[in-house]
Amino acid sequence: MMDLQWILEMLPVGVWTAKVPTGEVAYANPEFQRIMGMNAVERSQIGDASATYGIFDLAGRPYPLESLPFSRVVATGSPATVDDLVIHRPHGGKVNVRAFGYPVRDGGGALTHVIVAFIDITRELQAIAGREQTESRAAFAINHAPIVLWCADAKGTVTLSEGAGLASMGVKSGQLVGQNLFELYRDHPSIAGYLRRGLAGESFSYTVQVGEAIYDSSLTPVRNSSGAVTGVTGLSRDITEIRKLQTNAIQNDRAIALGTLAASLAHEINNPLTYMLGHLEFVDQSLGRIERSFHELPEAQRAEWAALAQELRRSLEPVQAGTRRIADITRELRTFIRPNAEETVRADARSVVTSVLKLVGKELEARAVLQVDLHETAPVRADASRLVQVVLNLLVNAMQALSGEGPATNRIWVSTGNEGDQVVIEVSDNGPGVPPDKRERIFEPFVTTKEVGQGSGLGLFVCRNIVQGFSGQVAVGDRSGGGAKFRVLLPAVGADGSPDVPPEAAAPDAKVSAISSVLIIDDDPIVTTTLSRQLEAAGYRVQVEADAARAIETLTSNVDGIGLVFCDLMMRGISGMDLRETLAARAPSQLAKVVFMTGGAFTPRARAFRERYADQCVDKPFDVVGEAARRLRAFGAT
Repeated sequence: MMDLQWILEMLPVGVWTAKVPTGEVAYANPEFQRIMGMNAVERSQIGDASATYGIFDLAGRPYPLESLPFSRVVATGSPATVDDLVIHRPHGGKVNVRAFGYPVRDGGGALTHVIVAFIDITRELQAIAGREQTESRAAFAINHAPIVLWCADAKGTVTLSEGAGLASMGVKSGQLVGQNLFELYRDHPSIAGYLRRGLAGESFSYTVQVGEAIYDSSLTPVRNSSGAVTGVTGLSRDITEIRKLQTNAIQNDRAIALGTLAASLAHEINNPLTYMLGHLEFVDQSLGRIERSFHELPEAQRAEWAALAQELRRSLEPVQAGTRRIADITRELRTFIRPNAEETVRADARSVVTSVLKLVGKELEARAVLQVDLHETAPVRADASRLVQVVLNLLVNAMQALSGEGPATNRIWVSTGNEGDQVVIEVSDNGPGVPPDKRERIFEPFVTTKEVGQGSGLGLFVCRNIVQGFSGQVAVGDRSGGGAKFRVLLPAVGADGSPDVPPEAAAPDAKVSAISSVLIIDDDPIVTTTLSRQLEAAGYRVQVEADAARAIETLTSNVDGIGLVFCDLMMRGISGMDLRETLAARAPSQLAKVVFMTGGAFTPRARAFRERYADQCVDKPFDVVGEAARRLRAFGAT
């Protein structure tokens, strides 16, 4: 028969046997000594055990005597288990131990010894701690990352539903457990189709929208040991916000592309517009002179010529109106490029709205009952004229949304106020409103809900570009009681913000001489012919130069002979930008006389030039006679 002591000494379990009641050691095997990091102390009693062997609890406190396995067996006469012992070895290191106490009795049943078996559970506890840490981290990720981890059985009943991604559906972790997906999404046939594919054994990925939430999902079948599909498991990533950002990025990219295209188109359109408007003005003036000369005709011819002149006038007016409308549209196209924030100053939103109402109040009141509630507002950092355009566009938009029944049923509300650190301008109407699925699209260029001919589809896009240029927001929602409500939110400027708009310097009293010499530099002969005719009709002496190189020689050699220069910005060969650089080096005194004409700055260099020298630039088409008078007056020309 195998020797019992040999077996005890070979066991991978520490064995310690002590006498009752003192706790003096009777036997300890080698594994006990390894666990404790020391030999058993023969004369040590149970009262000294914690100190002798370095026995502590998990909190690092000396282990209570009465809770030791030996003490519990002696007290109860029954086996006892303890699994929270920590042995602090004499030479360093700690060991986690689970101990089992067993009573040993003599032939009469009296308790004589207690055997305590010690098992090193350090690795076990480390594994448990690692698993708990992994589970904790996984739980943290699932409950904070925009994902959903879910499982369903073969009938489609949810068995697991965890993750922060559920919040986009208005659901909490675990809330879907027990619900059947086929029933829950019976009105969403694509989800049922995905489940059936998974339960048929297919693994695949898909994107699905549930309400307003959008998820990128992967679905995998769950199989038992025999390979039969018993359910599905899925991982869904909430990409709702990403899609919104992508949509905004696409809109911004589209806006940038359209801005470049619009500037290019405006440049090509504005040159012919310049001479069209100029010649239409000549025709209008000439027709007026003809009409004024009718009194010199015989009476029989007077009526015939007057009727003909009236017919010509009726034909001319829509052409003028249409051409001006084209000019207005190209002007709106320029707002695709946001205003330069450096050019903004402090503006009063309430005053802006008041000025707009003075401008269009009568027209609004002819279409609707106008209700105004203008509270004092904090200043905002914006260009007042651009903000006027925003409010005007919103009011016109509200007016055009109303029915043709007039003030009997139509209402428009306008208000201003402060909301926290923001200034709010609201324009509402009781028209049909804007459907939720179109509320973002109406801010895109050339998108309109109006009837053909009532709008270009640029107004709201222009509004958003301008407001975003001022670090603000504009949005549309429902008005309580029906209709649309447009809200413009602009950040308020604190008391220590930028100074108020400086007063404009008073123009000199110097009168412009009718013989002031003006040089026109442009490679489009029709434009130069139109501008020179307008200036000459106003009494100016005009020189025209199509070659910028020759114009530079004229300006550098005839310093005092030219009073004002109109130079096209975008010309073939030497551009207006090149001309300015040359003059800066060769004749800097001439720079102040140059006004750069642009039909649209569509290159990066031209845009930068337009922003840097904004005070020296004018946009075609423009009133060349009025601009010449203003510039020469500012120069103090005589």
